[in-house]
Amino acid sequence: MPIATDSISIVKEFLLGSCRRGPAPPTGRSGYRHSSLKFPQSLCFTRAHFHTAQRYVWLTTNRRSQDISGAHISFMKETTAKAFTSDQSLELIARICSSHELGRAERLKELLHYLAHRALEDEHVQISEFEIGVEVFGRRNFDTSADNIVRVTVSDLRKRIKTYYATEGADELILLDIPRGSYTPVFSRRGTNPASFPDQQSSSTLPEIVESHLDARSLWVSVRQYAAYAMVLLLTASCLYLAYVNRTLREKLYAGKSDRTLDPFWSGILESPRDTDVVVGDTAVAAVEEILGQRISLPEFLDHQFLNQIEKSDFDPNLKGKLAGIAIRDYGSISDFYAALKIRELDPESSRIHLQFARDFPARAIGEHNVVLIGNSRSNPWCTLFENDLNFVVGYDSSANRMLVRNRHPLPGESAEYLTTFEPGNSSDFSTIAFIPNRQHSADVLIIAGTDAVANESAATFLASRDSLQLLREKLHVRTLPYFELLLRTARVTGTPSPAEIVAFRALSGKP
Repeated sequence: MPIATDSISIVKEFLLGSCRRGPAPPTGRSGYRHSSLKFPQSLCFTRAHFHTAQRYVWLTTNRRSQDISGAHISFMKETTAKAFTSDQSLELIARICSSHELGRAERLKELLHYLAHRALEDEHVQISEFEIGVEVFGRRNFDTSADNIVRVTVSDLRKRIKTYYATEGADELILLDIPRGSYTPVFSRRGTNPASFPDQQSSSTLPEIVESHLDARSLWVSVRQYAAYAMVLLLTASCLYLAYVNRTLREKLYAGKSDRTLDPFWSGILESPRDTDVVVGDTAVAAVEEILGQRISLPEFLDHQFLNQIEKSDFDPNLKGKLAGIAIRDYGSISDFYAALKIRELDPESSRIHLQFARDFPARAIGEHNVVLIGNSRSNPWCTLFENDLNFVVGYDSSANRMLVRNRHPLPGESAEYLTTFEPGNSSDFSTIAFIPNRQHSADVLIIAGTDAVANESAATFLASRDSLQLLREKLHVRTLPYFELLLRTARVTGTPSPAEIVAFRALSGKP
């Protein structure tokens, strides 16, 4: 049945120009009320009337958005996105709080509950940093300029929510986000898009005015659009040129290197069917450990429990905020990265060598990939998975306030402990290398742990040298290196490290 044109006109007028914000209806949802438009008593609106007018409004908004105010656009978005209840939103919050990401983070769960309830109680609320500091953290006389605990904690919460949606919450229909620069959470339905606003089941009969707007769109193609097209073409050409230059430079850089054969020790790792992950340490966590005076276990490291430890400490609130700001940052040692680079340069064209940061390294990769762990257990807690099985272990002597290597089962002529020395113009560091299988004996693990970052780099340099590996084979009296442990000493004269020398070694049972 044809749709009455006067009915469509009135609905269009209602949607486009005759609405204003009114008080919330009894259901508690915000709405719009008609202010001046008079509807004829005899006029009857059908579902098709309203959908046809909606489609007209949508087309007009997309083609000539300058003719419609922000309030009308907000109305249409609200009509589309508000397709779930407050109870469903609260159920989502409960699932997030019970997930692996927030399961043991009580303070983060408390913060999320507070923000969600405030947002659901009043959809126009603007939650401030000061309000959170007082209501959630209980900080009376909260000074936002001196204490950044709110910013740090909300930043951590954002990351965990993002991780939740990438893992356990991948199938969630309702999305939760805390936009940067705001503390007010936003709920939305997955896949909500203004382009999907028109009802696909609306009447097949559209007024001729729709066609006229479609035809008129070509008249509104502005100079800015042509400029945008030109910019895209220019950027594409630039990217292609840079790709060509990059390829040419790589060919020159690695000319002759691609023909270089790997030492048999490294070919067994880097040329195996498995990928190889090179994991560098997290110096921010090592600094937090030293300041707090307590070790951070691997589970606490992975769950960011060290933030709770900072909050529970007796430090001044201002210091807590600054320490938490350090803890959430991704800090690494330049020497660790140099050590990783030496390994990467052994096979520079390989696509199966991946650089990983200890805080972002997935646990499943330990059982699936060959793994190179760089750093001792203080900066790289992944090393603690294997420390109980090792003979040479990097530790700390609190009485001497120095790093050391403990020799759990010293042989004749060996010491039980090897302390680092610091003398003017002359000092020595120690590093350990352990080449062992993983727990499942499905892949190999190479641990490079030094008393400091320079010792890590020195050990990596040793492993990257064919001559050093051949020397190790001679000491072990083997042609093919088995699993082994190695203790190295590096002397530093006026700050310059000398090549590492072998102090002690152990050949382990089993073959790679």
